[in-house]
Amino acid sequence: FGPTFRHDRPQAGRYRQFSQVDFEIMGGQNDPIHDAQIMILFDRLLKTLKITNTTLKVNSIGCRICRPFYKKQLQNYYKRYEKELCADCGRRFTTNILRLLDCKHEDCEPLKSKVPNFLDKICVACSNHFKSVLEYLDELKISYGLDNQLVRGLDYYSRTVFEFLVEGTGSEVGSVAGGGRYDYLFEMLGARPTPAVGAAAGVERLIAVMKAQSV
Repeated sequence: FGPTFRHDRPQAGRYRQFSQVDFEIMGGQNDPIHDAQIMILFDRLLKTLKITNTTLKVNSIGCRICRPFYKKQLQNYYKRYEKELCADCGRRFTTNILRLLDCKHEDCEPLKSKVPNFLDKICVACSNHFKSVLEYLDELKISYGLDNQLVRGLDYYSRTVFEFLVEGTGSEVGSVAGGGRYDYLFEMLGARPTPAVGAAAGVERLIAVMKAQSV
């Protein structure tokens, strides 16, 4: 728990400096039970705060083996509509094609409805990992919805990604908590490969939702 600072231009409901609470499991085995444990922890956090009308969205964005194949298919799909994309998506088309699935611009929303399904393209290892994550959630009766367009805004995620959304708060705060697996991040920073999964919640967002719900 502590202060966090954002370098990019803050969007609605975001701050240059904000408080964040997070929980991470680093090291050990690349075990799907850890993915489920992080989601269960944040589900219980929201329940403890008496925040209602929450929805858990889950997806798998594959690994460094199967993701390039999907990105190529996504580029082929969007190439037909390149002139119709918003300015941000036009730039991301060549730099980070997955972020087009994260766009909320009204010009881009209709295009997302027909993109190739991520879950149909992941490899057998990623598919088995994701299936195990969902089985753990089912076993503990944690309700969730599959969202094949959920990619999260950070580039280091792999396999499982998820977000907790709150319906009908009357305030545009987006997700109140989110995270995923990031098995490649340690390697990107120059350390040895280290399995890891975690999530975070913005405290100001949680407070805004609690106020909106009169908690």
